Amino acid sequence: MNNYYQILGLTQAADAAQIRAAYKRLAMTYHPDHNPGSRVAEEKFKEINEAYHTLSDPLKKSRYDALLNYAFDEQQRADYRREENKRKYYRWQQAQRKYYVIDKEYFKIQALAFLVFIVIAGFCFALLHTANYMMEERRYEHNLATSRSLRQVDTLFASGRFDDAFALIQTLGEQDPLEYRFRYAQDSLITALKVMADERFANQEFSDAVAQYLVLKKHEDPVRTETLRQISICEFYLGNYKESLLAMKHLHNQDPRNLQLVYEIGSLYLEKLEDPNEALHYFTLGKKLFSENLTEVYGPSYPLTMDPTEVPDIYFHIFLNRARTNMVLKNYEEAIQDCDLAITLRPGLGNPYAIRALAAVQLKDFDRVCTDLAQARSLGVAEAEVLRRKYCR
Repeated sequence: MNNYYQILGLTQAADAAQIRAAYKRLAMTYHPDHNPGSRVAEEKFKEINEAYHTLSDPLKKSRYDALLNYAFDEQQRADYRREENKRKYYRWQQAQRKYYVIDKEYFKIQALAFLVFIVIAGFCFALLHTANYMMEERRYEHNLATSRSLRQVDTLFASGRFDDAFALIQTLGEQDPLEYRFRYAQDSLITALKVMADERFANQEFSDAVAQYLVLKKHEDPVRTETLRQISICEFYLGNYKESLLAMKHLHNQDPRNLQLVYEIGSLYLEKLEDPNEALHYFTLGKKLFSENLTEVYGPSYPLTMDPTEVPDIYFHIFLNRARTNMVLKNYEEAIQDCDLAITLRPGLGNPYAIRALAAVQLKDFDRVCTDLAQARSLGVAEAEVLRRKYCR
Protein backbone atom coordinates (compact mmCIF):
# COMPACT_ATOMS: atom_id res chain seq x y z
CA MET A 1 0.00 0.00 0.00
CA ASN A 2 1.55 3.36 -1.08
CA ASN A 3 2.09 5.90 1.66
CA TYR A 4 0.75 9.09 0.09
CA TYR A 5 2.17 11.22 2.90
CA GLN A 6 5.66 9.92 2.20
CA ILE A 7 5.21 10.52 -1.53
CA LEU A 8 4.38 14.20 -0.86
CA GLY A 9 7.07 14.47 1.85
CA LEU A 10 4.56 15.15 4.61
CA THR A 11 3.51 13.74 7.93
CA GLN A 12 0.01 12.45 8.64
CA ALA A 13 -0.66 15.64 10.64
CA ALA A 14 -0.34 17.87 7.52
CA ASP A 15 -3.31 20.14 6.82
CA ALA A 16 -4.94 20.98 3.47
CA ALA A 17 -2.69 23.97 2.79
CA GLN A 18 0.46 21.96 3.39
CA ILE A 19 -0.81 19.17 1.15
CA ARG A 20 -1.61 21.63 -1.66
CA ALA A 21 1.79 23.37 -1.32
CA ALA A 22 3.70 20.07 -1.37
CA TYR A 23 1.74 18.93 -4.42
CA LYS A 24 2.49 22.11 -6.39
CA ARG A 25 6.19 21.96 -5.53
CA LEU A 26 6.56 18.28 -6.52
CA ALA A 27 4.34 18.64 -9.59
CA MET A 28 6.56 21.40 -10.94
CA THR A 29 9.60 19.23 -10.35
CA TYR A 30 8.33 16.02 -11.95
CA HIS A 31 5.86 17.31 -14.56
CA PRO A 32 6.43 15.47 -17.88
CA ASP A 33 6.78 18.81 -19.68
CA HIS A 34 9.81 19.60 -17.53
CA ASN A 35 11.24 16.09 -17.97
CA PRO A 36 10.62 15.12 -21.60
CA GLY A 37 11.19 11.43 -22.30
CA SER A 38 11.79 10.50 -18.64
CA ARG A 39 9.79 7.43 -17.65
CA VAL A 40 10.87 7.81 -14.03
CA ALA A 41 9.58 11.38 -13.86
CA GLU A 42 6.32 10.34 -15.53
CA GLU A 43 5.69 7.53 -13.03
CA LYS A 44 6.64 9.79 -10.11
CA PHE A 45 4.21 12.45 -11.38
CA LYS A 46 1.41 9.87 -11.51
CA GLU A 47 2.09 8.88 -7.88
CA ILE A 48 2.13 12.54 -6.80
CA ASN A 49 -1.15 13.16 -8.64
CA GLU A 50 -2.78 10.09 -7.08
CA ALA A 51 -1.60 11.06 -3.60
CA TYR A 52 -2.88 14.62 -3.96
CA HIS A 53 -6.31 13.63 -5.27
CA THR A 54 -6.75 11.28 -2.32
CA LEU A 55 -5.46 13.58 0.42
CA SER A 56 -7.15 16.75 -0.90
CA ASP A 57 -10.63 15.14 -0.66
CA PRO A 58 -11.67 15.10 3.02
CA LEU A 59 -13.81 11.97 2.64
CA LYS A 60 -11.14 10.07 0.73
CA LYS A 61 -8.48 11.30 3.16
CA SER A 62 -10.42 10.07 6.21
CA ARG A 63 -10.89 6.65 4.62
CA TYR A 64 -7.20 6.54 3.63
CA ASP A 65 -6.07 7.56 7.11
CA ALA A 66 -8.18 4.77 8.59
CA LEU A 67 -6.64 2.25 6.20
CA LEU A 68 -3.15 3.63 6.84
CA ASN A 69 -3.58 3.38 10.60
CA TYR A 70 -4.90 -0.14 10.23
CA ALA A 71 -1.97 -1.04 7.98
CA PHE A 72 0.42 0.54 10.51
CA ASP A 73 -1.12 -1.52 13.32
CA GLU A 74 -0.92 -4.61 11.17
CA GLN A 75 2.72 -3.84 10.40
CA GLN A 76 3.49 -3.47 14.08
CA ARG A 77 1.77 -6.75 14.84
CA ALA A 78 3.63 -8.38 11.96
CA ASP A 79 6.95 -7.00 13.24
CA TYR A 80 6.13 -8.30 16.71
CA ARG A 81 5.24 -11.72 15.35
CA ARG A 82 8.38 -11.74 13.28
CA GLU A 83 10.53 -10.92 16.33
CA GLU A 84 8.68 -13.49 18.41
CA ASN A 85 9.20 -16.12 15.71
CA LYS A 86 12.90 -15.22 15.63
CA ARG A 87 13.13 -15.69 19.38
CA LYS A 88 11.28 -19.01 19.18
CA TYR A 89 13.50 -20.13 16.35
CA TYR A 90 16.58 -19.12 18.32
CA ARG A 91 15.35 -21.07 21.33
CA TRP A 92 14.55 -24.09 19.16
CA GLN A 93 17.96 -23.82 17.49
CA GLN A 94 19.63 -23.71 20.87
CA ALA A 95 17.63 -26.76 21.97
CA GLN A 96 18.49 -28.70 18.82
CA ARG A 97 22.18 -28.11 18.99
CA LYS A 98 22.42 -31.17 21.23
CA TYR A 99 21.15 -33.35 18.37
CA TYR A 100 21.73 -31.53 15.10
CA VAL A 101 24.68 -29.91 13.48
CA ILE A 102 23.84 -27.04 11.18
CA ASP A 103 26.18 -27.72 8.28
CA LYS A 104 26.01 -28.14 4.51
CA GLU A 105 24.51 -31.61 4.82
CA TYR A 106 21.73 -30.25 7.00
CA PHE A 107 20.85 -27.60 4.43
CA LYS A 108 20.91 -30.20 1.65
CA ILE A 109 18.38 -32.32 3.55
CA GLN A 110 16.17 -29.33 4.22
CA ALA A 111 16.33 -28.27 0.59
CA LEU A 112 15.48 -31.78 -0.57
CA ALA A 113 12.54 -31.96 1.85
CA PHE A 114 11.27 -28.61 0.63
CA LEU A 115 11.62 -29.73 -2.99
CA VAL A 116 9.67 -32.93 -2.26
CA PHE A 117 6.96 -30.86 -0.56
CA ILE A 118 6.72 -28.54 -3.57
CA VAL A 119 6.47 -31.48 -5.97
CA ILE A 120 3.76 -33.20 -3.91
CA ALA A 121 1.83 -29.97 -3.45
CA GLY A 122 2.03 -29.26 -7.18
CA PHE A 123 0.87 -32.75 -8.02
CA CYS A 124 -2.07 -32.50 -5.61
CA PHE A 125 -3.03 -29.11 -7.00
CA ALA A 126 -2.90 -30.41 -10.55
CA LEU A 127 -4.94 -33.45 -9.56
CA LEU A 128 -7.61 -31.34 -7.86
CA HIS A 129 -7.73 -28.93 -10.77
CA THR A 130 -8.13 -31.78 -13.26
CA ALA A 131 -10.84 -33.44 -11.17
CA ASN A 132 -12.73 -30.16 -10.85
CA TYR A 133 -12.47 -29.55 -14.59
CA MET A 134 -13.77 -33.04 -15.37
CA MET A 135 -16.68 -32.59 -12.93
CA GLU A 136 -17.61 -29.26 -14.51
CA GLU A 137 -17.48 -30.80 -17.98
CA ARG A 138 -19.62 -33.72 -16.85
CA ARG A 139 -22.12 -31.35 -15.22
CA TYR A 140 -22.28 -29.24 -18.38
CA GLU A 141 -22.86 -32.29 -20.57
CA HIS A 142 -25.53 -33.55 -18.15
CA ASN A 143 -27.36 -30.21 -18.30
CA LEU A 144 -27.25 -30.24 -22.09
CA ALA A 145 -28.59 -33.80 -22.22
CA THR A 146 -31.37 -32.91 -19.76
CA SER A 147 -32.38 -29.87 -21.81
CA ARG A 148 -32.48 -31.94 -24.99
CA SER A 149 -34.64 -34.57 -23.30
CA LEU A 150 -37.06 -31.93 -21.98
CA ARG A 151 -37.37 -30.39 -25.44
CA GLN A 152 -38.22 -33.84 -26.78
CA VAL A 153 -40.91 -34.23 -24.09
CA ASP A 154 -42.35 -30.80 -24.97
CA THR A 155 -42.43 -31.72 -28.66
CA LEU A 156 -44.35 -34.95 -27.97
CA PHE A 157 -46.81 -33.13 -25.71
CA ALA A 158 -47.36 -30.28 -28.18
CA SER A 159 -48.11 -32.77 -30.96
CA GLY A 160 -50.83 -34.42 -28.87
CA ARG A 161 -48.82 -37.56 -28.01
CA PHE A 162 -49.57 -37.21 -24.32
CA ASP A 163 -48.95 -40.83 -23.34
CA ASP A 164 -45.57 -40.82 -25.09
CA ALA A 165 -44.62 -37.56 -23.38
CA PHE A 166 -45.52 -38.91 -19.94
CA ALA A 167 -43.80 -42.25 -20.62
CA LEU A 168 -40.61 -40.46 -21.65
CA ILE A 169 -40.54 -38.10 -18.67
CA GLN A 170 -41.20 -41.01 -16.31
CA THR A 171 -38.33 -43.01 -17.84
CA LEU A 172 -36.02 -40.01 -17.58
CA GLY A 173 -37.00 -39.53 -13.94
CA GLU A 174 -36.27 -43.16 -13.14
CA GLN A 175 -32.88 -42.97 -14.86
CA ASP A 176 -31.92 -39.78 -13.03
CA PRO A 177 -34.00 -39.55 -9.83
CA LEU A 178 -31.94 -36.62 -8.47
CA GLU A 179 -32.71 -34.32 -11.42
CA TYR A 180 -35.41 -31.99 -10.09
CA ARG A 181 -36.26 -30.66 -13.57
CA PHE A 182 -37.80 -33.98 -14.57
CA ARG A 183 -40.15 -33.96 -11.56
CA TYR A 184 -41.05 -30.33 -12.21
CA ALA A 185 -41.67 -31.07 -15.90
CA GLN A 186 -43.99 -33.99 -15.04
CA ASP A 187 -46.03 -31.79 -12.69
CA SER A 188 -46.18 -29.11 -15.39
CA LEU A 189 -47.45 -31.62 -17.97
CA ILE A 190 -50.20 -32.76 -15.60
CA THR A 191 -51.26 -29.15 -14.96
CA ALA A 192 -51.21 -28.26 -18.67
CA LEU A 193 -53.22 -31.36 -19.63
CA LYS A 194 -55.79 -30.65 -16.92
CA VAL A 195 -56.27 -27.11 -18.28
CA MET A 196 -56.69 -28.46 -21.82
CA ALA A 197 -59.17 -31.14 -20.71
CA ASP A 198 -61.20 -28.61 -18.69
CA GLU A 199 -61.39 -26.33 -21.75
CA ARG A 200 -62.64 -29.20 -23.92
CA PHE A 201 -65.20 -30.11 -21.26
CA ALA A 202 -66.41 -26.51 -20.97
CA ASN A 203 -66.85 -26.44 -24.77
CA GLN A 204 -68.77 -29.77 -24.59
CA GLU A 205 -66.10 -31.50 -26.68
CA PHE A 206 -66.60 -34.60 -24.59
CA SER A 207 -64.73 -37.05 -26.82
CA ASP A 208 -61.49 -35.05 -26.73
CA ALA A 209 -62.00 -34.16 -23.09
CA VAL A 210 -62.43 -37.75 -21.91
CA ALA A 211 -59.33 -38.85 -23.85
CA GLN A 212 -57.28 -36.24 -22.01
CA TYR A 213 -58.88 -37.02 -18.64
CA LEU A 214 -58.04 -40.71 -19.12
CA VAL A 215 -54.37 -39.80 -19.64
CA LEU A 216 -54.55 -37.68 -16.47
CA LYS A 217 -56.04 -40.61 -14.58
CA LYS A 218 -53.03 -42.77 -15.44
CA HIS A 219 -50.47 -40.23 -14.28
CA GLU A 220 -52.09 -38.55 -11.28
CA ASP A 221 -51.02 -40.14 -8.01
CA PRO A 222 -53.47 -40.38 -6.40
CA VAL A 223 -56.18 -39.81 -8.99
CA ARG A 224 -58.10 -36.63 -8.25
CA THR A 225 -61.79 -36.95 -7.49
CA GLU A 226 -62.49 -34.18 -9.99
CA THR A 227 -60.79 -36.14 -12.79
CA LEU A 228 -62.89 -39.24 -12.12
CA ARG A 229 -66.06 -37.16 -11.94
CA GLN A 230 -65.31 -35.48 -15.29
CA ILE A 231 -64.57 -38.86 -16.91
CA SER A 232 -67.88 -40.18 -15.67
CA ILE A 233 -69.81 -37.18 -17.01
CA CYS A 234 -68.06 -37.25 -20.42
CA GLU A 235 -68.66 -40.97 -20.88
CA PHE A 236 -72.29 -40.55 -19.88
CA TYR A 237 -72.90 -37.82 -22.47
CA LEU A 238 -71.11 -39.92 -25.08
CA GLY A 239 -73.43 -42.83 -24.31
CA ASN A 240 -70.60 -44.97 -22.93
CA TYR A 241 -72.53 -45.98 -19.82
CA LYS A 242 -70.28 -48.85 -18.77
CA GLU A 243 -67.19 -46.63 -18.91
CA SER A 244 -69.08 -43.95 -16.99
CA LEU A 245 -69.99 -46.57 -14.40
CA LEU A 246 -66.35 -47.63 -14.02
CA ALA A 247 -65.35 -44.06 -13.15
CA MET A 248 -68.24 -43.79 -10.69
CA LYS A 249 -67.23 -47.04 -9.00
CA HIS A 250 -63.66 -45.77 -8.69
CA LEU A 251 -65.05 -42.70 -6.93
CA HIS A 252 -67.25 -44.92 -4.78
CA ASN A 253 -64.21 -46.91 -3.66
CA GLN A 254 -62.58 -43.67 -2.54
CA ASP A 255 -65.72 -42.42 -0.78
CA PRO A 256 -68.05 -45.37 -0.04
CA ARG A 257 -70.43 -43.27 2.10
CA ASN A 258 -71.15 -40.73 -0.64
CA LEU A 259 -74.94 -41.05 -1.07
CA GLN A 260 -75.02 -39.09 -4.32
CA LEU A 261 -72.62 -41.59 -5.90
CA VAL A 262 -74.61 -44.54 -4.59
CA TYR A 263 -77.77 -43.07 -6.09
CA GLU A 264 -76.15 -42.28 -9.46
CA ILE A 265 -74.60 -45.76 -9.80
CA GLY A 266 -77.90 -47.44 -8.94
CA SER A 267 -79.82 -45.20 -11.35
CA LEU A 268 -77.34 -45.92 -14.15
CA TYR A 269 -77.75 -49.66 -13.65
CA LEU A 270 -81.54 -49.31 -13.57
CA GLU A 271 -82.19 -46.84 -16.38
CA LYS A 272 -79.28 -47.21 -18.82
CA LEU A 273 -77.83 -50.68 -18.35
CA GLU A 274 -81.14 -52.36 -17.43
CA ASP A 275 -79.54 -54.41 -14.69
CA PRO A 276 -82.08 -54.20 -11.81
CA ASN A 277 -80.20 -56.67 -9.60
CA GLU A 278 -77.07 -54.46 -9.49
CA ALA A 279 -79.27 -51.39 -9.15
CA LEU A 280 -81.01 -52.95 -6.12
CA HIS A 281 -77.61 -53.65 -4.54
CA TYR A 282 -76.66 -49.99 -4.58
CA PHE A 283 -80.09 -48.69 -3.57
CA THR A 284 -80.03 -51.15 -0.66
CA LEU A 285 -76.64 -49.75 0.30
CA GLY A 286 -78.24 -46.30 0.25
CA LYS A 287 -81.02 -47.56 2.53
CA LYS A 288 -78.42 -48.94 4.94
CA LEU A 289 -76.57 -45.60 5.00
CA PHE A 290 -79.92 -43.88 5.64
CA SER A 291 -80.51 -46.05 8.71
CA GLU A 292 -76.95 -45.58 10.02
CA ASN A 293 -76.90 -41.81 9.50
CA LEU A 294 -80.30 -41.16 11.06
CA THR A 295 -79.55 -43.48 13.97
CA GLU A 296 -76.43 -41.42 14.61
CA VAL A 297 -78.48 -38.18 14.57
CA TYR A 298 -81.79 -39.21 16.22
CA GLY A 299 -80.98 -42.51 17.91
CA PRO A 300 -82.43 -45.99 17.29
CA SER A 301 -86.01 -44.67 17.37
CA TYR A 302 -85.40 -42.30 14.48
CA PRO A 303 -88.59 -43.35 12.58
CA LEU A 304 -90.59 -41.76 15.39
CA THR A 305 -88.35 -38.85 16.33
CA MET A 306 -86.87 -37.61 13.06
CA ASP A 307 -88.03 -34.42 11.35
CA PRO A 308 -88.59 -35.36 7.65
CA THR A 309 -88.05 -31.77 6.52
CA GLU A 310 -84.48 -31.93 7.83
CA VAL A 311 -83.68 -35.14 5.95
CA PRO A 312 -81.85 -34.48 2.63
CA ASP A 313 -83.74 -35.07 -0.64
CA ILE A 314 -81.24 -37.71 -1.73
CA TYR A 315 -82.79 -40.25 0.67
CA PHE A 316 -86.22 -39.73 -0.89
CA HIS A 317 -84.80 -40.36 -4.38
CA ILE A 318 -82.97 -43.49 -3.19
CA PHE A 319 -86.17 -44.99 -1.75
CA LEU A 320 -88.19 -43.97 -4.82
CA ASN A 321 -85.75 -45.65 -7.23
CA ARG A 322 -85.45 -48.66 -4.94
CA ALA A 323 -89.23 -49.02 -5.17
CA ARG A 324 -89.03 -48.84 -8.97
CA THR A 325 -86.27 -51.46 -8.99
CA ASN A 326 -88.29 -53.80 -6.77
CA MET A 327 -91.24 -53.38 -9.12
CA VAL A 328 -89.07 -54.55 -12.02
CA LEU A 329 -87.89 -57.50 -9.92
CA LYS A 330 -91.49 -58.19 -8.81
CA ASN A 331 -90.64 -57.67 -5.15
CA TYR A 332 -93.96 -55.91 -4.59
CA GLU A 333 -94.00 -55.97 -0.79
CA GLU A 334 -90.47 -54.48 -0.74
CA ALA A 335 -91.63 -51.85 -3.21
CA ILE A 336 -94.51 -50.88 -0.91
CA GLN A 337 -92.12 -50.54 2.05
CA ASP A 338 -89.83 -48.29 -0.01
CA CYS A 339 -92.79 -46.14 -1.04
CA ASP A 340 -93.90 -45.89 2.58
CA LEU A 341 -90.47 -44.48 3.53
CA ALA A 342 -90.44 -42.13 0.54
CA ILE A 343 -93.91 -40.83 1.47
CA THR A 344 -92.82 -40.38 5.09
CA LEU A 345 -89.91 -38.21 3.92
CA ARG A 346 -91.77 -36.22 1.27
CA PRO A 347 -95.55 -36.62 1.65
CA GLY A 348 -96.21 -33.81 -0.79
CA LEU A 349 -94.80 -35.66 -3.83
CA GLY A 350 -97.09 -37.95 -5.79
CA ASN A 351 -94.82 -40.51 -7.48
CA PRO A 352 -94.47 -42.81 -4.44
CA TYR A 353 -98.29 -43.03 -4.19
CA ALA A 354 -98.55 -44.06 -7.85
CA ILE A 355 -95.85 -46.75 -7.51
CA ARG A 356 -97.39 -48.06 -4.30
CA ALA A 357 -100.74 -48.28 -6.07
CA LEU A 358 -99.21 -50.38 -8.87
CA ALA A 359 -97.57 -52.69 -6.28
CA ALA A 360 -100.95 -53.02 -4.52
CA VAL A 361 -102.54 -54.01 -7.86
CA GLN A 362 -100.09 -56.89 -8.11
CA LEU A 363 -100.93 -57.88 -4.54
CA LYS A 364 -104.66 -57.41 -5.30
CA ASP A 365 -105.11 -54.86 -2.51
CA PHE A 366 -107.54 -52.72 -4.50
CA ASP A 367 -108.69 -50.60 -1.54
CA ARG A 368 -105.20 -49.19 -1.24
CA VAL A 369 -104.95 -48.85 -5.04
CA CYS A 370 -107.80 -46.38 -5.35
CA THR A 371 -106.76 -44.37 -2.29
CA ASP A 372 -103.15 -44.02 -3.50
CA LEU A 373 -104.16 -43.17 -7.08
CA ALA A 374 -106.53 -40.49 -5.84
CA GLN A 375 -103.72 -39.02 -3.73
CA ALA A 376 -101.26 -39.22 -6.64
CA ARG A 377 -103.75 -37.46 -8.94
CA SER A 378 -104.27 -34.69 -6.39
CA LEU A 379 -100.47 -34.21 -6.23
CA GLY A 380 -100.17 -33.79 -10.00
CA VAL A 381 -99.19 -37.26 -11.29
CA ALA A 382 -100.60 -37.25 -14.84
CA GLU A 383 -100.88 -41.02 -15.38
CA ALA A 384 -102.71 -41.47 -12.07
CA GLU A 385 -106.07 -40.63 -13.69
CA VAL A 386 -105.57 -43.25 -16.42
CA LEU A 387 -104.72 -45.86 -13.79
CA ARG A 388 -107.68 -44.84 -11.63
CA ARG A 389 -110.10 -45.39 -14.53
CA LYS A 390 -108.54 -48.76 -15.16
CA TYR A 391 -108.56 -50.10 -11.61
CA CYS A 392 -111.18 -48.07 -9.73
CA ARG A 393 -114.67 -48.32 -11.22
